[in-house]
Amino acid sequence: MRYLFCVLSFVGLTACSAPVYAPVVPEAMEAPAKTKVFVATNRGTNAEGHFDRSRSTKQTYLETIVSLPEDRKPGEPIKFSNTPNIKKHYVVAGQRAFDNAEEFAKEIRRSTGSSDEVLVFVHGFYNTYANSLFRTAQIKQDMGNPSPIINFSWPSAGRALAYNYDSESVLYARDDLETLLRALERHGPENIVLVAHSRGTLLTTETLRQMEIKNPGWSRRNLDALVFIAPDEPLDVFHRALSRFDTLPQPFFILTTGKDKALRFSSRINGSNLRVGQITEASQLGDLPVVLIDVSNFSLSRNNNHSLFAESPALISLFRDQTTFETIVRTLDVGVPNTLEQTVQVFGDAVSIELVPPIDPGAQ
Repeated sequence: MRYLFCVLSFVGLTACSAPVYAPVVPEAMEAPAKTKVFVATNRGTNAEGHFDRSRSTKQTYLETIVSLPEDRKPGEPIKFSNTPNIKKHYVVAGQRAFDNAEEFAKEIRRSTGSSDEVLVFVHGFYNTYANSLFRTAQIKQDMGNPSPIINFSWPSAGRALAYNYDSESVLYARDDLETLLRALERHGPENIVLVAHSRGTLLTTETLRQMEIKNPGWSRRNLDALVFIAPDEPLDVFHRALSRFDTLPQPFFILTTGKDKALRFSSRINGSNLRVGQITEASQLGDLPVVLIDVSNFSLSRNNNHSLFAESPALISLFRDQTTFETIVRTLDVGVPNTLEQTVQVFGDAVSIELVPPIDPGAQ
């Protein structure tokens, strides 16, 4: 009975609700807040032409304009609807398609401006197309990053009870993510930052692993940074996959928390003791040259703490500051904490850093 209660608590009411898609509403072009999100997806479409959970053999490449609600605050829940209100919901205001990955990558390069950088975001479990698109738009807006961003939307079912389906979709999407990354390498911006969340980290790990087997050192040569957020993959599988890498990309950041309720549930249903996103000690990573960033101090009381990077206003504010990661890198050089950090642990080549919210001078 207790296990059943945990399942029902995790699922909530959304498992029974009708799917919400991302219809194009041209009137949303008049909205004051808009952002551009590029999309690469191997999702299929339904009879109305909306992306759904089905797995397609064809890859689709899009440029979308997303309007955001008026007066929204960083970290606020994403709201969207099949009959959207432009003032209250995230809305697709417009989109255009590209014929292939090469043309897609070339357009992204033209969009980079002086930064010559692109951020690729790989979403996690329990995401519809609309979830993934609007989350990516929120990240771009809240983080204030001027570089173009790509939502790699793999065919997650968007249902809490479809974990096995999503795990199989991860395997299905590996070649398509590789196609995107190789197109960006050849025709896209100079710098590629690859960010993955939750179950999307397993997809990213598996994709980079198969690329490393074909071309040793590809990740280190072509990725400007690799960021894993709340990785939903077992520690032993993670270690085994990375053993096939010639060298790991640098920097390689992993954001974790011991208070992630979703990963506790994942550990239980998978019969494993620990997911990578639950690790807070550098010693648990062995000699991997990665930086573990413990964000447990940013946990929210009424939250499963699985998406703190996008839901904690304090953490968003910290990451929006361009000097934050520069400060962390300086810590790695000197090996002592700074004002953003409570503890720093070093174990071989692995480093763990416990972040703390910055002190508000007005609160003193």
